[in-house]
Amino acid sequence: MSEAESKVAAVREVYTSYYREMGGLGTAPDLEAAAASATKGAARSPTPRMTPPARLAAAAPDRPAGRKSVPALLIFAAMVALIVAYTFLKN
Repeated sequence: MSEAESKVAAVREVYTSYYREMGGLGTAPDLEAAAASATKGAARSPTPRMTPPARLAAAAPDRPAGRKSVPALLIFAAMVALIVAYTFLKN
């Protein structure tokens, strides 16, 4: 048995044992048939996807970013200030 054939046999053995462990009944379906049916039933969009703004900003460094991140310390300080103001106004 060649190395390629032994790899194929090992993959099939692992696939069959996994199929049985996951509750599959009978013999495991062929790998080639499963791959062909998965691509045949896949839906494709007729229009291309829009790239997210983060990728656009990363792709063009000369353009200013649309949204800047706020440091966590600033958010924490604002939350503490709100809690202090709430307790002060509550009394």
